[in-house]
Amino acid sequence: METHDEHTYSRRENRYRPISEVVRGVLFILFGLYALFAEKLGLGQFRISHTAMLIVGVVLLIYGLFRVVNGVRKIFFHRN
Repeated sequence: METHDEHTYSRRENRYRPISEVVRGVLFILFGLYALFAEKLGLGQFRISHTAMLIVGVVLLIYGLFRVVNGVRKIFFHRN
């Protein structure tokens, strides 16, 4: 049987987990944008080819969007 403290802890954890997914997704999106536009804006030089950086940037953007959408879905559309 679950005690009252365990129940409130699990509810609190479930409330903050989607928020952390959104934050993590935003960070992945920012890294993806950095990978795509850093050389063009003069913010950094990479030792890999432009095509490889393009692929890495797009993958990071897609994964970040997935994390944000998944987190928002859990925050606003999760029914108990």
